[in-house]
Amino acid sequence: MENKQMLEILYRINACISHEDWVNARDYIRLEIKNLKNITEKECIKNKYCNDWYCKDCSNLNCNRNCN
Repeated sequence: MENKQMLEILYRINACISHEDWVNARDYIRLEIKNLKNITEKECIKNKYCNDWYCKDCSNLNCNRNCN
């Protein structure tokens, strides 16, 4: 993982914690753990309707299918 991606992840978590948004912080941390385990992209493929466009607009930084 690149330093820019790790910093962005930490900024997002910090923003949630700073605003005392514990639920979103927890959910985002769980998402990033799934991303690191390569679970997210498998779950995402099952749930998305169009295979191409979503990966171009995805905001998951660690997902291997993210085309950003």
